[in-house]
Amino acid sequence: MSYLMFIFSTIITVVLAVDTSNVIQIITDKQTANPDIVMRNNTYNASIEYYRSSLPTFCHCKGITTIMCSCRANTKNDQIPLANILRNMDKKNTATIRFENFKFETLLNGSFNGFSRLTSLIFRNCSIKNIEVNAFKSISIYHPYNAKLRIEINPIRHIEPGTFAAFKSWKQLSLNQNRNLGTKGIQTVMNDLQNKTVHSLEIKTCGIFLEELTNSFFEPLRYSGIGRLNMLGNAIGTVKSDAFEPLKESLTDLTLWNFMYVEKETFQIFRELRRLSIGGFIPSRSSYDLNIHLQNITALKSLTMNMKGVDVLKMQISVLPNLCDFHLISGSAVFDPHRYQLITLLDNVKSLKELDLSGNLLFEYTDEQLCQLFEDRSNFTFLSLRSNYFSHLPQCMFKGMYDLKTLLLNKNRLTNIQKDLFKDLHSLNKLDLSRNALTFIDLSNLEIMSQLQLRGLSIYGNNFECNCKLKGLRNWLMEKMTIKTKKFIAENCSMPSYKHIEYVHNFTMTWLECNTIPFTLGTTVSGGLIIFLIVVTLVLLRHFWKDIEYRRMIFLARKREQDENMHDPLIEHDAFVSYHSEKQLWVERDLCQELENGEDIKFKLMFDDRIIPGGSLFTSMGQAIHNSRKIIFVVSRGWVKDAMNQFEVDMALVKLLDDYRDMIIVLLMEHIPKAEMPDKVKMIIKHNNCLRWSNKEKKQAKFWRDLKLELGKHHFEAQGQNHDELI
Repeated sequence: MSYLMFIFSTIITVVLAVDTSNVIQIITDKQTANPDIVMRNNTYNASIEYYRSSLPTFCHCKGITTIMCSCRANTKNDQIPLANILRNMDKKNTATIRFENFKFETLLNGSFNGFSRLTSLIFRNCSIKNIEVNAFKSISIYHPYNAKLRIEINPIRHIEPGTFAAFKSWKQLSLNQNRNLGTKGIQTVMNDLQNKTVHSLEIKTCGIFLEELTNSFFEPLRYSGIGRLNMLGNAIGTVKSDAFEPLKESLTDLTLWNFMYVEKETFQIFRELRRLSIGGFIPSRSSYDLNIHLQNITALKSLTMNMKGVDVLKMQISVLPNLCDFHLISGSAVFDPHRYQLITLLDNVKSLKELDLSGNLLFEYTDEQLCQLFEDRSNFTFLSLRSNYFSHLPQCMFKGMYDLKTLLLNKNRLTNIQKDLFKDLHSLNKLDLSRNALTFIDLSNLEIMSQLQLRGLSIYGNNFECNCKLKGLRNWLMEKMTIKTKKFIAENCSMPSYKHIEYVHNFTMTWLECNTIPFTLGTTVSGGLIIFLIVVTLVLLRHFWKDIEYRRMIFLARKREQDENMHDPLIEHDAFVSYHSEKQLWVERDLCQELENGEDIKFKLMFDDRIIPGGSLFTSMGQAIHNSRKIIFVVSRGWVKDAMNQFEVDMALVKLLDDYRDMIIVLLMEHIPKAEMPDKVKMIIKHNNCLRWSNKEKKQAKFWRDLKLELGKHHFEAQGQNHDELI
């Protein structure tokens, strides 16, 4: 009968509304033709202006035929009695009134007398302690159906029985966060609602304490046709399996949090339940298995399970064929036993559009397991993975989610969003990456999101490194930024430290900062190459230096031959050779052949057999030594022991003192211990150029080259310089 009365009243209301709109339209069309109507309208508008000008400054009203008023106390001076506020309102046209932050304490009888169109009344944080029985009676006289009353965050201790009985139908009755109301006060309210139609009842955090929630608690609402019930935040020991039996035929939306134990058959009685939100499971004893049967609720479209505090939770979630959104949150380690059920649910129920798996420690799973859970879920439009401690996301995780519109990844530990991670999210219009540890976001992920606007992008609370790699993100943000959206992207740079005052969307970078690595690499490579070339050049010069000098000497020698005038008339020989008779054959055959008859440079040698007789031998030998540029000592054992070499050594030392230049060349023909050498010979060997003869042909070539270099040293160079001066 109540359903029939409700349908009949609804039809009557619609018909009256249509007739009234027609009448209003007719009157409007004739206003310009009827002076009396124009006068009445002017008078009506003047009355509205009068009421509004009389309102307190903390009240604001809008609308003409249906007025909505909001009053909010901001200072102590705003604390005036309720009657004084209502006195200045338009009682004939005010439909909604909201009061906030007042100190009314008691709602008196008849407070709203004369408000003929009032249907919605809100008291929020108004220090209401008592409500008298006829406080809302005048409202019910004019509008007995579809009343909305919200009395929230008040210290209500007493509600007189019958206070809510005058209304035949409640569209919404909300008594949220009236902590002092308690179980007795709520039972008083429910008794008033007996046999009344109630569409929505909210009794969140009302101080309800029950060891057991049984069907007797809701028995007064058996015939109320209640559709929505929210009793979050109360303390209930055990929810019995028959607790909601009086509501089983009508309840479509149930929110039930903060209880200790729920019997497994509790929700099996529902047939029309579309939305279920439960959580706060705290089993009273560890021996209890929290077992929830959901498989018979085939009409269920929305399910929220908050598993925080649960050690063991058994439930069947893979058999909900019409589920559209599923929130399985705060499970931590309890989530794992349901992972395969969830995969089965996702594989079979294609109507599931929204999935929330926040707070389930999903970072513990491998990339393969995560992809098995999320990959190719093309039916998703909403996905929340908050607070899962992700440090990275596998490349395949969002593959195939072409219709996803909202993705929440905040409160994780992500350090970067790699290239093409979101490559399939073309339809995304909301992306939350806040409160991670992001230093970098690859621009490719944002460029494909054509519908993503800055209002839907959240990046605050990260550690962005404002370097050249982040320039792509910066440029994208600057392109999308407007004055209205600037506040959405005003995120400071975290690194480097000198950019802390700059923002991610407009930080500056110099050319050198953007090319530090290439510049450093180029500089290092260039410097290294130069050093390498220098080292190679030095090594080559060291190895071939004497060959180069020898080639130069050849050039100078040939140049000298072209100009015979450059010869020094005082110097007749290039070198005087001092040797022992045992080496005479070597001197005449090898030494003279190589130095005097060589193909490149020819030297003139003088030795004792070539001295022309005349005068004493010592005088002739001294003259020969004096007329030679160099003196070559062919040192052998016989030469060391021969007395003749002492004269030649003395003459060489005299010439050395006269000319002040290196002129002695020592050729060591064999190994002679120093102990067997005279002191003068030791001194000559120590302080002059010594060349060692070898019987090996390769070393002999070097020996002849070095000997020629010593013979030509300073000679051809000086001749070349003199030639240049003469020119």
